[in-house]
Amino acid sequence: MTGTQRLRHYRHSAKRVGILYRVELTKIIRLRQSYIGPLILVAIVLLSPLAHPLVKDDMGDYGFIAYVTPLTLGFLGYVLLLSFVSGLFATELGRGTLRAVLLRPVKREEIYLAKFLMGCTYSTLLTVVVGIASWCVTIALGDLYGIQVGGELLYTGDDMAWAYIFGSILALAPQWAGVSLGLLFSSITRSTGTAVSLSIGTWVALDLIKYPLGIDRLVFTSYLEAPWSVFANHCDGLDASWFPMLYYCLLSSALVGAISLVIGIALFKRRNLSAC
Repeated sequence: MTGTQRLRHYRHSAKRVGILYRVELTKIIRLRQSYIGPLILVAIVLLSPLAHPLVKDDMGDYGFIAYVTPLTLGFLGYVLLLSFVSGLFATELGRGTLRAVLLRPVKREEIYLAKFLMGCTYSTLLTVVVGIASWCVTIALGDLYGIQVGGELLYTGDDMAWAYIFGSILALAPQWAGVSLGLLFSSITRSTGTAVSLSIGTWVALDLIKYPLGIDRLVFTSYLEAPWSVFANHCDGLDASWFPMLYYCLLSSALVGAISLVIGIALFKRRNLSAC
């Protein structure tokens, strides 16, 4: 195969992945349960002022945002994400509906990549929803005037907004790694419950052994909340650096995500779907 033919092949494959992704997106939009996760997180954000009150006193209330974002996305949001991803393959394998898709001129790896993109889209949606909800609640009930200490303005409103945005983008790395891992478990079982159990069980097991073994910096789940640490430190008037946390977050997430994706595709290509 010449370079031109290879490029044409990749172009056609990418086009088929895009079509399959749109099909996945259409299916997800039509399912009512797809909206449960975002609605749960928004409800938690709306109720959080009961635990972390907001008052309009001309003071920066960024602390509320630093409180509610990791609370919703760092644990519950990740559980909801794993639950969603675990059903992308398992549900269709259990019902046998995936075989109908393979009657079309598409490859299994293209189906797998389309579902991976769907999982990444869902994690991005959860992050955006929480971000918008938390900032809107703070604007409605509190004040956002930057961070001042002793009458001195340390961080402007723009500084805080960019710190939050960058942290949110960085937080997608471990979430997408979780998507890759959850999709792997979803593709090797016909039960969504089993896939969810494997995904959450792996997460819990990693958290139990990472500190005794001293490998917490190398485990991607350590960075589910860490990306907002700079924003949180700014809320307290403290200086904070993105490094080396940024490197460890990206590298550990990329490593787990890539390995899970490669293994998942390899196993899915070899799986006998006629038995499903």
